[in-house]
Amino acid sequence: MKTPPAELTERLLSVSDALEGTEFDVTIDEVAKLADVPRATLYYYFSGKDDLIAFFLNAKFLLVREAIATAAASEGSVSERLGRAMRAILTSIQDHPPLCTELPIAVKRAGNMSEVMANADRVMMTPLRELLIEGRATGELEVDDVELTATALMGALHFVGMMHVTTTGALDAAGVAKSLVPQLINGLRATEPAVV
Repeated sequence: MKTPPAELTERLLSVSDALEGTEFDVTIDEVAKLADVPRATLYYYFSGKDDLIAFFLNAKFLLVREAIATAAASEGSVSERLGRAMRAILTSIQDHPPLCTELPIAVKRAGNMSEVMANADRVMMTPLRELLIEGRATGELEVDDVELTATALMGALHFVGMMHVTTTGALDAAGVAKSLVPQLINGLRATEPAVV
């Protein structure tokens, strides 16, 4: 994929929301019509449909990258920053539902989405891993397996987001985060043993 110029990028991003719900099952001709650009222009920058889908998904990751990175690098304890990072991930799902509803389908259907998956890992998983490593090193968090824990946290956030988006049409990130994030950070065990 060649890097499209800023004007074309803006045109394409302006129609990306119109593609929600399509599972990115669109042709280059359909995208060209939506964006009001010649199809030859799209074929110049994108080798085919998979290339164009990768562009749309990577653009979504660029939109949420700064918010998640900023939350993870903010002031406070590891637990506080981990909570902020998880809230930022939920907010990114709320603001860009295709990241949870259509990304898995697009990746499965498309040929080579390794760049998209690398961006997903870099934008969403890496901040979680780094916070877990830091929390384990300082003794603030009990983490046996960083990779497994980061995957479990991301899986929980992703699945809850996908469930809300697909069943109710929207995710209330702040509302969900209010109960889910403390639960994920603090675990299931009661602070005092339950009286039986």
